[in-house]
Amino acid sequence: MNFTSFKTIIRDEVANRIEDGCEVRLKEVTKNNGIILTGLTVICDDSNISPSIYLDSYYDMYERGRMTIAQAVSDILDVYHKNRIDKSIDMRYFLDYKQIRNKIIYKLINTEKNKELLEDIPHIKFHDLSIVFQFLITEEKFGNATILIHNAHLKVWGISVDELYADACRNTPVLNKYELKNMKDVIKEFVPCEDEGDEMPIFVLSNKSRLQGAACILYPDLLKNVSSTMNSSLYIIPSSVHEVLLLPMDKADGAESIKSMVREVNDTQVDAEEILSYSVYFYDNSDNNIHML
Repeated sequence: MNFTSFKTIIRDEVANRIEDGCEVRLKEVTKNNGIILTGLTVICDDSNISPSIYLDSYYDMYERGRMTIAQAVSDILDVYHKNRIDKSIDMRYFLDYKQIRNKIIYKLINTEKNKELLEDIPHIKFHDLSIVFQFLITEEKFGNATILIHNAHLKVWGISVDELYADACRNTPVLNKYELKNMKDVIKEFVPCEDEGDEMPIFVLSNKSRLQGAACILYPDLLKNVSSTMNSSLYIIPSSVHEVLLLPMDKADGAESIKSMVREVNDTQVDAEEILSYSVYFYDNSDNNIHML
């Protein structure tokens, strides 16, 4: 069965089992790095928002014989009921920039892999990356969600990219506080071990939510302070859009070996939509700047 038939059957089966007053829709969604996924959403009369449940991974499991159609439908319904939002959100305030400017944040994406998207959204280039902007929605029911800012929004608000950037620079470090941990401590979160041993010379930099945390390298004075504490300039290794690794210069074998490692990890360990860059960056404590190597 091809993917077109699979997603149509899934949509129809979910629609047959969902409550009255709801409509099941399929929509192609362009994710980071140009990755296109098929999302299933359930729109009900009592709510104007619904999470997307992506069908691509379900199809992959179906093709591998690890899941039947019936199992996929049951799982999708379970995900929907656990995450459904039974109220509508009034977004009229979104039209007034004064009401939302304190919730504008930024993130980093790869410029080359997002060329088409960048034509439609405000951005600022940063080496081979681009700084792009989001509106952070905080709701008690579903936690945090974001809306990507488009060029059309700037026209409605009557503001410039520079104004957007200034607000994001002020907000992001406050709303998405950074977190710096030794690599060994991060590993122990997933693989508990009794051996304490020495700390690794690699540090993981992200934010508290560990979502889009690579942008923490832009936080004012953060790298300067880390570098000062370690008494060394730093290699910045782009682990993913969610985090970077910091390696003191005197603990590294050199840029070329790091680049080779980044390429191998990106090609074998990181989901395509979460790749940040194949480049390696260097924070030089002598000029307080980030350079691309």
